[in-house]
Amino acid sequence: MASICEIFPLIAKLTSEGKRVVLVNEEGKRSVFVEDKLIIGYKEHEKIAKEALEKGRVEATVNGKKIIAEVVEPRPSLIIVGSGLIAKAIARLATAMGYLVAVIGNNDINEEDFAGVNFISNTLGVLDQMVTEDSFVIIANEGGKPYDVDAAFIAINKARYVGFLASQKRAAYTIAQLIKRGIDIETLKQKFYSPLGLDLNAKTAEEIALSALSEVVKILRGGSGKHMREVKDPYVYLKDALEGKIEEKCSFKPQTLST
Repeated sequence: MASICEIFPLIAKLTSEGKRVVLVNEEGKRSVFVEDKLIIGYKEHEKIAKEALEKGRVEATVNGKKIIAEVVEPRPSLIIVGSGLIAKAIARLATAMGYLVAVIGNNDINEEDFAGVNFISNTLGVLDQMVTEDSFVIIANEGGKPYDVDAAFIAINKARYVGFLASQKRAAYTIAQLIKRGIDIETLKQKFYSPLGLDLNAKTAEEIALSALSEVVKILRGGSGKHMREVKDPYVYLKDALEGKIEEKCSFKPQTLST
């Protein structure tokens, strides 16, 4: 039986490559298809996987067992380690953004608090199996928990990005602990972001979540983090606009991952 440790990194990798994936879950029996090709799991799930490709999501009962098959569109993935208010806010926002979201704790997660995320585990040890070189990991326990440094050490060896919720002094403490465990300072400067987030002067859990995910998007998409009016200065075209040489319409059409 395919475990969460196999499934999440596999789906994260496939969707990051632009592939449409179908995840089938039959009361713990899991299968992954790319289009109609079985990647891992059970051939018997092929029919419902094909139906899900057409409909997006299918629920059925076969031989008294509930089966859910759903399409996972190409999307970024995020692993959140933590169980507090900020972890919950990050999970909600990342899910609303259409990201593939996993939440990991250490016997401190109430699954009902993270409804809507793709994967949940209360065993910190699975983090080592789930993190890949493309992973974005956020460790978010306000005030800190004893397993935070362990989680950072596990993630930093593989992940593309590790965000760590901390004050300036706690960030320095954590960096020191990671150095003592053998992580070189250049790796930390390249991949370890603590205090995490962009400077929005965020106050609430939701604002801190926005700050954290803004940093993720900046790194993922290669943005500058500047105000857009600095990057695309409208005053450059003001003379043309005043002379009626620019039309009101705009050709930009946004994409969405949340539907």
